[in-house]
Amino acid sequence: MRVKRDIKSEILDLLKKAYPEMLMLKEIAERLRISRTSASRYVDVLEAEGRIVCKKAGTAKLCRYKE
Repeated sequence: MRVKRDIKSEILDLLKKAYPEMLMLKEIAERLRISRTSASRYVDVLEAEGRIVCKKAGTAKLCRYKE
């Protein structure tokens, strides 16, 4: 039986551990072994929910946990 991952929780845990540092979207995807597209979708949802803060830095997207 396959266990379903809770990617949103994994992203939050990752950002909580890195807080107050910001992580690049690419780094989040690499650490969780998911595609950048998938990471981007989850990050967008978490940002819309007000659980994380993101900003653009050139072509990179940086994210951190919102206390």
